Parts: sequence; structure tokens; C-alpha cells
Amino acid sequence: MEHARLREAVVLAAGGGRRMGRPKALLPLDGEPLLLWHIRAYASLGLRVTVVIGAEAPRVRAVVPAGVRVVENRDWAATDPAASAWLALEGLGDCLLSPVDLPPPRPETLAALIAATGDAVPRFRGRDGHPVRLAAPHRPGRLDERLRLAPRVEVSDPGCVLNFNVPGDLVGWGVG
Repeated sequence: MEHARLREAVVLAAGGGRRMGRPKALLPLDGEPLLLWHIRAYASLGLRVTVVIGAEAPRVRAVVPAGVRVVENRDWAATDPAASAWLALEGLGDCLLSPVDLPPPRPETLAALIAATGDAVPRFRGRDGHPVRLAAPHRPGRLDERLRLAPRVEVSDPGCVLNFNVPGDLVGWGVG
């Protein structure tokens, strides 16, 4: 399915997962790396996917399917997720952006964000979540400030507000 302006998705998967004990991109969800679930969620809507890798880059790159753009943040250990985002956003149009450390986005959440215009943040029961919608052009700066000002889109997806930070966060999600 092609969307008038939004044609891209970015998955941030550069972190080392220090508190988790391994890179979150490689966490198994029903036997497959969590990263693959995110890629498939976006690709199923016809979005071109970019993945930002960093920690254990060769292992993470090995699970990325052909046709997915890979950007490597070689300074992943010394930078934050916003730095990884800016590496991927250069030259992209309107896009969805999400960290890999949450449940894969539901189709209805993605549809609500695609239908929005401009920047948008999903909200579930008063809490902001991911993925976020970013309108082009993308200029380096404070991503958190940009998102603070973005309109909220109400969704019925409790997974959009979760983060898998420590092993206990995985209970009940089929990840381990």
C-alpha cells in the first residue's frame, strides 16, 4: 500500500542493551529477532525501512533482510538515540521513527500515524508512545523538543508505551 507522503520508516537499533544484557534488536520474539518484527510491520504497509545499527553491528546486520537500508552509528556507545535518528533521517521524507525496544507496532497504530499530517505522537491512556511521525524536512536539532510540540494521536495500543529495558519487562510478551 503506497501512502501519499509517508513512504519511510526508521528503526533505531544501535544500542548495546546494557541493562538487558544484550542488544535489544536481537531479542527473540517467538523465535525471531525483535528487529525483524519491526521491519515486517513497516514493510507490510509498503514503507521503505532504514535500520540504524551500532552495537554488535555484524550480528545485527546479519538479520536485516535484503532491501532494507542500513545506517551504522559507529559512535553508538558515546551518543544517544537522537544521534542515531539524525544519521538515518538525512535525505528522507515524512517517516515513522521507532526504537527497537518495544513491541512491534500494531497495524491500527501505524494507520493512525500515517493518516496524520505533520509530526505526530501516539498516545495511549494519557501516555506518549512510539513510533512517532516526523514530517520532512529533517533538520538536526532537539528531537525531544520537536516531539514535545507535536500533536497527539489517540490509539488503543498499550504496546506503544512500553519499553523493554530489563529482562523483567519481557514477561508476557513472548520475548526472551
